[in-house]
Amino acid sequence: MTQQRNKRRGPIIDLLLIGLIISLTSIILFIILSKDDFKFQKTSADDSNLSTESSAFPGIRIVTDVSNDKRTPFAINYPQTENETFNDEMSQYITSSKENYLNSMKKIKDKEVTGELNISFETYPYNEDYYSFILTKMLYLGGANHEITSKTYFFNNKTGAIIDIQTLLQNDENNLATLAAHVRSELQQNPQLKGQLLEKELIAATEPKWENFERFAILEDSLALYFDEYEIASGTVGAPIVKLPLSLINPLLASEFQIAMEPMQPPGTTGQQNADDPNAKRIALTFDDGPHPKVTGQILDILDKYQAKATFFMLGSRVQYYPDIAKDVLARGHEVGNHTWNHPVLTKLSLEQVSKEYTSTAGAITQAIGQGPTVFRPPYGATNDGVNGQIPVPVVLWSIDTMDWKHRNAQQLLVYVQNNLHNNAIVLMHDIHQSTADGLDAVLAYLQSEGYEFVTVSEIMKYRQ
Repeated sequence: MTQQRNKRRGPIIDLLLIGLIISLTSIILFIILSKDDFKFQKTSADDSNLSTESSAFPGIRIVTDVSNDKRTPFAINYPQTENETFNDEMSQYITSSKENYLNSMKKIKDKEVTGELNISFETYPYNEDYYSFILTKMLYLGGANHEITSKTYFFNNKTGAIIDIQTLLQNDENNLATLAAHVRSELQQNPQLKGQLLEKELIAATEPKWENFERFAILEDSLALYFDEYEIASGTVGAPIVKLPLSLINPLLASEFQIAMEPMQPPGTTGQQNADDPNAKRIALTFDDGPHPKVTGQILDILDKYQAKATFFMLGSRVQYYPDIAKDVLARGHEVGNHTWNHPVLTKLSLEQVSKEYTSTAGAITQAIGQGPTVFRPPYGATNDGVNGQIPVPVVLWSIDTMDWKHRNAQQLLVYVQNNLHNNAIVLMHDIHQSTADGLDAVLAYLQSEGYEFVTVSEIMKYRQ
């Protein structure tokens, strides 16, 4: 009897147990799927696609971490080296950035709000052993604006050491103060930042404190300093970057980071053929108002054709836009002069304004070519004793005005030179007019046929006393 009863109860008990298991499973699945952080668990585990590949730089690999989650997508690229200490530090930065992003999105209750995280990097080799890595992070958490920040590493690929700003500047606070002054001046004089700088924030961010200059990189022949978006300027200008030529700050750098500097040639040592003959035919060709992105290069090529040296009086406002052209002028053996920042009538300005016109331009020229201007020409030739007293280099006018600024006629250029030619003349032209470039070849051919040697303004001045 007992055995028969147990057999009858078996299927019922089995059915009850199966039902209970199904119910418990359903409840557990419901709880898991209802949790707010499920998507974040899924994002960090299932949707993340991590890969590593080689790069064009020896010893450097590229790590890519991508998630296509609809609410919290991210795309991250960062460098990996042979040095585990560096890799650990890099990994900490990447992990922290990703976790902060995911946690911030987790706190947003509106599940329709989407975010985005992008981290990209650039690599710049320096000498044989060093790399600069510049990581740019773009973070979007719903709202109207992206947040753009940067992180930099200056890395010795041979030793594995990360070089900080103190090491770069010989741990010398005087060097830091000089660098800070250059950076602040560059930002204040940048025409693209005019009216956009946040003055209090700028002053604070460029104080000579080591922590203010931690974000730096060496980009070929420049030291670049990075500022975050909104840190020192309005968001319309993005994240400002200051680039200082290494030639400008070379004495501030530790010896292993310094560049080889060619000795500066003093005025009057460009290799005159008749330097000892006071009666030799000489002429100084000068070009004002440049550099120009097209015309200046054409003029330089024509001067090269005749092995002619000239003097270029540059505007600071144009040098900042075309520093490479200014550098090319010097590299081809020509003299660089100061022609003020934006071409005002100096005699109508206060002495303080005159001084600013000169110093701001001198700073731009120094940053572009690695040395200061050797001569100065006042716009329109407007000067007086007060103006001259503010200028620390020789003030030079002209003795032949080709009127190229007025006639804009290539054929007229030679006519004005021929009609007014005399020995030790200083010829005024402008390297911003296409007609001047078009007519210059004929002028040089004529002067060369007449036996004139082409010299710079500084070279000719001693024969005009």
